[in-house]
Amino acid sequence: MFAGRIEFDDKAQDWVYRKGNSKFSIHTTAEGVKKIGILDTLLSNRTLSPKSVIFIDEPESALHPTAITKLMDIISLLAEYGIQFFIASHSYFVVKKLFLIAQSTGWTIPVLYSQDEEWLQDDLKDGMPENSIINESINLYQEEIGLALD
Repeated sequence: MFAGRIEFDDKAQDWVYRKGNSKFSIHTTAEGVKKIGILDTLLSNRTLSPKSVIFIDEPESALHPTAITKLMDIISLLAEYGIQFFIASHSYFVVKKLFLIAQSTGWTIPVLYSQDEEWLQDDLKDGMPENSIINESINLYQEEIGLALD
């Protein structure tokens, strides 16, 4: 996705992001690149197995919406091979892409969310849950349509 890799630099004794002939300290590398690079590193060094469990907090942070949906496709592929994911997100793109994955695969993708100070549970296989993130996205879309029709 980013045409580079995260790797350990033995000479510097630190992690770096390498893109072509350029090398960047992991500390100055964009968070989105780090997130996907770490996942790639765990896969390539065979740290992950079909029984692995991965927790990701806000996978959407520091990623363009196109990269978010590609990351969700990668997660879906890994889940197909038995890796379990727990994801915390405030992103309509993440929830919508997971909904589309559940619809196309028939998978159960449970979601927990808070509404009116109460915790609720739903399954994306059964549809998109009613919540403030989705509702605000719909409100913005309706506002845009209203402006276009005026």
